[in-house]
Amino acid sequence: MYALEVKDVKKTYKSRKKQTEALKGLDLQVKSGEIFGILGPNGAGKTTLIKICSTLLGKTEGEVTVLGMDIEKQEKDIRKRIGYIGQDSERSTYARLTGKENLEFFAALYNMSKDDFLVQLEEFKKIYDNHEIFEKEVMKLSGGQKQAIVVMRGFLHNPDLVFADEISKGLDPIAAKKIRNFVKDYAKNKGKTVIITSQIMSEIEELCDRVAIIYEGKVVAIDTPQKLMDDLNIQLLEIRLRSTDIASPEFLQEVASIESVLEVQQDNGYLRMPVSNSSQAFEAVMETCRKFGINPVISYRTASLEDVFLKFCDKKVDLEV
Repeated sequence: MYALEVKDVKKTYKSRKKQTEALKGLDLQVKSGEIFGILGPNGAGKTTLIKICSTLLGKTEGEVTVLGMDIEKQEKDIRKRIGYIGQDSERSTYARLTGKENLEFFAALYNMSKDDFLVQLEEFKKIYDNHEIFEKEVMKLSGGQKQAIVVMRGFLHNPDLVFADEISKGLDPIAAKKIRNFVKDYAKNKGKTVIITSQIMSEIEELCDRVAIIYEGKVVAIDTPQKLMDDLNIQLLEIRLRSTDIASPEFLQEVASIESVLEVQQDNGYLRMPVSNSSQAFEAVMETCRKFGINPVISYRTASLEDVFLKFCDKKVDLEV
């Protein structure tokens, strides 16, 4: 069974002056027990999709089934079995309650017993060992600490499916790593499903079994992170110019004319070159650098998830060879 099925979903925001199509016939299927990632630029429709699937926002057209239930006919049943982690941590917590009291309040809404709540609280304390976030009023916590409370709340009642919109927002690297480990354990060892959006490519690559890229309200690519990177089939040479090096127009023109160099892109002291033959390009680029008295640091790599993202979401960039 699929944990989530989205069929031809459209969402139009209407105002007095204009209509905005946020989703334009989007299709998606997420398997039970999967950690599924959603990537896309700002305004692509990621948050709109998450809110529709978690019953917080109505759709304009299409069908959505969550854990085998229709979001319009079985909304209350769905809410009992899902968790939601949003970006609005400031508004979705109670400022004058402590972190523990916030969690305790939501545990009561989910009809959790006191014993079950205390067991879960101890688990959270193992994940986030800075216990002051449980003892202080939320209004006195940092943005990252508030987000940690929101994350814990999303998993509090052991839901079958968790929607997490920017799960690591505001978290320091140590806390973010602990949360990622918790998410992996939650899905793999408990058989639960987690759907996350993130702007952090390394997070998606580390966590997700599959990833969908959304652009302008539609899914434009979907597969495992590794398969998406392999399918891009690019090799890249990157040159880091030293402060004393000058990339003159003549130098750039000669590098661009090398047979195996497909393109030269400049970015803050770096030259980025998709190539058809990395070893051949390396030798020719080094020879050109020596000719112009440039002594750069040159590195080689294959496609990253960021390259995949740029390929589908930045129409000014063309990385395909």
